[in-house]
Amino acid sequence: MQEISYEVVRSDRKSIALVIDNEANLVVRAPRAMTDDAIAEFVRRKYRWINEKRKQVDVFGEKHSKVEVQTGESIMYMGNSYAIVQDDVDAVTISGNEILVPQEFSLEDMTAWLKEEAKKVIDERTSRYANIMGVIPGEVKLSEAKARWGSCSAKNNLNFAWRLVMCPLSVIDYVVVHELSHIVYQNHSPAFWARVKTMLPDYEDRQDWLRLNKKIMEII
Repeated sequence: MQEISYEVVRSDRKSIALVIDNEANLVVRAPRAMTDDAIAEFVRRKYRWINEKRKQVDVFGEKHSKVEVQTGESIMYMGNSYAIVQDDVDAVTISGNEILVPQEFSLEDMTAWLKEEAKKVIDERTSRYANIMGVIPGEVKLSEAKARWGSCSAKNNLNFAWRLVMCPLSVIDYVVVHELSHIVYQNHSPAFWARVKTMLPDYEDRQDWLRLNKKIMEII
């Protein structure tokens, strides 16, 4: 049996979980008290599952290929893949699992539409969680960032990658809560993560989605 390399991330979770990222790296999320030997044994028992998941990574790039605006292609929106259909419509319309776009709709038009949607969703979620968390952010802007999903400046201004609109709402919420938490904690201290966990007890699962789907930033 070939040795499997992996990274261990310990936290206050109660169970162990395996995550394969989009570069076929194995991350083991484990309780703080779990021994290295116990983790190694768990990984050994999951050897077949790990290899199968790593094989699936080979098709990941095809799943998130570059966007082309023409009938038969697809686009990610709010965590779902929609088939693009060029139709006799005046504006973008979502119908079932299809996105209907005007006949002459270009990639630039699609990008502009996604940015408008991103602005509406992110503004609404930021306002919602800011009220719940009792914090007051400065300006909330969208960015063209392809390396980070969000940031919080020293003046509490928030920047979010507009490409977040391609992610599930639960993941958007995680990025929003993460940046709002930086208004109080300008670091990634245990207190910061405790704040995030108070709002989103399953935040690690949402982190895992971002880790696995980070190539989504490159498709448009």
